[in-house]
Amino acid sequence: MAPAELQITSAAGSRTRRIVSCMSCTGSYATGGADSPQPSRPRDTIARARFKDGETASERKRRALCGETAPLPTRTASPMIFEPRHVEHYRRHGFAIVEDFLSPAELTAARSELTEILPGWVEYCDDPSNGKPKDWNAPFVPGRGYTRFPYPGTALNAITLHPELRRFAALMVGHDDLFCEQSHVQVKCRGHHADRDQVMHCDFGNHTLAYPPRDPAYWQTAYLVYYTDVDADHAPTAICSWEHYPERIRWPAHYSREERPALYEREVRVTVPAGSLLAYSMRTFHRGTPFRADGGRIGQFITYAPAAWKWLGITGWSAEAIRPEFRAWIETATPAERYAFGFPAPGHPYWTDETLDGVAARYPGMDMAPYRDAART
Repeated sequence: MAPAELQITSAAGSRTRRIVSCMSCTGSYATGGADSPQPSRPRDTIARARFKDGETASERKRRALCGETAPLPTRTASPMIFEPRHVEHYRRHGFAIVEDFLSPAELTAARSELTEILPGWVEYCDDPSNGKPKDWNAPFVPGRGYTRFPYPGTALNAITLHPELRRFAALMVGHDDLFCEQSHVQVKCRGHHADRDQVMHCDFGNHTLAYPPRDPAYWQTAYLVYYTDVDADHAPTAICSWEHYPERIRWPAHYSREERPALYEREVRVTVPAGSLLAYSMRTFHRGTPFRADGGRIGQFITYAPAAWKWLGITGWSAEAIRPEFRAWIETATPAERYAFGFPAPGHPYWTDETLDGVAARYPGMDMAPYRDAART
């Protein structure tokens, strides 16, 4: 499948978005794995640098790997960020990559919040000469406190509920009755306890009590949104196409390099500018790679699952309901946004005079009208 790199202008015409819909999905496109020598280079020459034709360095490298001689022409697109080509690619290979998924405004707002939530991390990732953040290697569990939804501000919360993330996940399962089962921020840098050369693995070990089948009705769609530039030296995610492991049962869910070297030889490194996104399946082998130069990486993991299947999900949101940030978010969210986190929808039999009054008492700033109106009909 030939890579397609399109420069796409948004409906508003105010910005240009470059979408990468296919990434080195056969052995001939492989980057050579972790042992391939690659020279170090300054952070100011990473993927965001663009040539005169507007193409990024990482895009030009990928195009060269695939034997293309020139970028594809510019065209005007719909407001949709995920295009049919991404859907096709995901269903065939188990992942899709979108460069510049976030608008400049979304990225700026998110990074501003991150400077408050994780002091010093954005600055260090952008320029290692700023020095590592205080307590950079302290014991840290992703998804605790301010690094887990809901976040103190509004930008990271809005990205968690981004319409395109929900739409793409809905396309995968064939309906929009979805549950957001994960949203947390992860940070790491060279020398950090998370700076590891991981083994190839699938994520379903802690995302389901059972097993992820081929049937799309049970598909969970995971996203990793990158808030800092990622080049070959700064812990790019490595991922391998489904075409390289066609076996019916994906078990074991992890393999070392010695156990299954072909997975490592055919992996693709996700080198992208800040604001980009990787979407992947629970049935897709991938891994974290180590830093080879000073610097850090900040990413947000977001996962959507079909709401009907209670054995799916990495977390339970009720444990967060005692946090002031969660109460504030509940009070300002829309009914559809609340439902995405497991809150009963308007019209559900749960809603009675008692529960309407009880929820109103617990969340005094919440607009109860949609729930009361639906209960009367």
